[in-house]
Amino acid sequence: MIEGLLSVSLLIVLLVVGAVVVAGLAVLSGNQGATSKPSTSAQVTSSKESHPVQTYTYSRQNFLFTKAELSFYRALQEATTERYHVLGKVRVADVLKPQTENRGDWQRAFNKISAKHFDFVLCDRDSLKVLAAVELDDSSHQRSDRIKRDDFLNQAVKSAGLPLIRFPVQPAYELEAIQQHIVKTLGLPQPQKAKPNIRLAKPTAN
Repeated sequence: MIEGLLSVSLLIVLLVVGAVVVAGLAVLSGNQGATSKPSTSAQVTSSKESHPVQTYTYSRQNFLFTKAELSFYRALQEATTERYHVLGKVRVADVLKPQTENRGDWQRAFNKISAKHFDFVLCDRDSLKVLAAVELDDSSHQRSDRIKRDDFLNQAVKSAGLPLIRFPVQPAYELEAIQQHIVKTLGLPQPQKAKPNIRLAKPTAN
């Protein structure tokens, strides 16, 4: 009888001791977690301090076009105002897109056009659908790097079925010559010259 009571008492003591040990471990673990969090925060703060965000300053361009580009733009706009809407400095990647299902090839093809632009594009006046690209060629197009760029653009627009019309820089431009060059390149019928509008004078009463 006595031995049974001792066994029960011993079991109770062991259970109490075990509960105390478990509680102590839980408290200790919580304290360690709490002390480790500030350490992580300090590391993040330290990382931000060692890698500050780089900032830059800029100045704005005074004009969108060079003098040569502006002169041609005005002539091109006047020559095409009845049929087209002229946009300037349009990014090639906003007009053409890579034709491939392979993601890697698509990215490489996109990178080839992402930093290039057309001097001008001719768009439908109502829908702004791109109908043709226009390049103004000055003396810089004689350089080897420009020749390589022009060859690439020629191939790119050809593969896309987009007409590319090239004009040389000139001191002055004839509107009719611009119109004829566009019509010829696009394969459009030659516009008929408007007949002079002659009004007959009404007879005056005597």
